[in-house]
Amino acid sequence: MSRSSVREAQVEPLPALVAVAVVCLSVGAFAAVRADVLPAGASDAPADTVLSDAVDAATTTGGVVAPERLDASVAPADYAVNVTVTAGDGEWTAGERPPPDAARASEPVPVRVATGRTRPGRLTVAVWS
Repeated sequence: MSRSSVREAQVEPLPALVAVAVVCLSVGAFAAVRADVLPAGASDAPADTVLSDAVDAATTTGGVVAPERLDASVAPADYAVNVTVTAGDGEWTAGERPPPDAARASEPVPVRVATGRTRPGRLTVAVWS
């Protein structure tokens, strides 16, 4: 085996590092342009954060969601929110009717349906811009 065959298909370290840097910069530039050009989708809406805020706003000191405390003002700037609680046959809503493509999040919560009566329910938020 000749000595030259040992070095076949090898690249000097500096050109390899330059090539890797060029690829990284290209991917970074693409991501920056994509973020500026394409509009934010429904999946970009902060539904999980809004859900946490809505649960906190509607929960009484006893840890039970009170439907009369539902508040759609938990929406971050530039977003609209619909907050809905369902328990048994009851449904309580705050906010505008959400579009079909709104980002949604929900979690099970105890709901006060009457004085001294609590039922398992679900609090759902829909967030859109």
